[in-house]
Amino acid sequence: MATGIRSGGRRWLPAILFIVVLLTVLALLPVLPSLLSGTGYYGLRMDLPAAPLVEPGRSLQVPPQDGLSVVFFGYQSCGTVCPVQLTNLLTLQQRLAGAPVNFVFVTLDPERDSRSRLDQVMASLGPKFVAVRPESGAAARNLASAYNDYAHRVGGGEAYELGHSAHLHVVSSRGRRELLYTTPDLDMDRVTEDLNRLLSEQPATSLAEHPNPAPELASQ
Repeated sequence: MATGIRSGGRRWLPAILFIVVLLTVLALLPVLPSLLSGTGYYGLRMDLPAAPLVEPGRSLQVPPQDGLSVVFFGYQSCGTVCPVQLTNLLTLQQRLAGAPVNFVFVTLDPERDSRSRLDQVMASLGPKFVAVRPESGAAARNLASAYNDYAHRVGGGEAYELGHSAHLHVVSSRGRRELLYTTPDLDMDRVTEDLNRLLSEQPATSLAEHPNPAPELASQ
């Protein structure tokens, strides 16, 4: 009888070890980019071009004239990762009050996200939030792709959803993507430290000194 119990326990051991390893990997996901980059940053440090996001008649643009912009691609009817990331951005706005950091929400669903509704939502989030509304879903997906994000339509009719990544992109006045956060499960203390450190390391330069390719209008 005892032999049978020991034998049964051994059969379950690989499954238990797999679960332990899986849970460990999931726990490390938020800090994995930092561990891999070796830069001391919590986010993934990078130096890649940032596609321009220009709002006609609006003061804010990406890249920013100075400081940093945190860019997020989402849509209003998203009920999963978008609310979490917007909450993260709200936290950053509170913690970085007075710092030259703005928050840019790019809708992946311009067909349903009207300009007036986007403006209303951004105003409710705070003075440092602005929305970019591409002229079509295809244009929105192209912008996301330019930031190495993905988005695809799931389902049909008016009740469709969008599968998309939930990355946060930190863009500097150099016109470069400086940091990437690949999960909404973030240690906000460390993200705040990252942005303060990045601000301290950025040269006092303007966008005019670091020209980008001619910007494409992202919204009308």
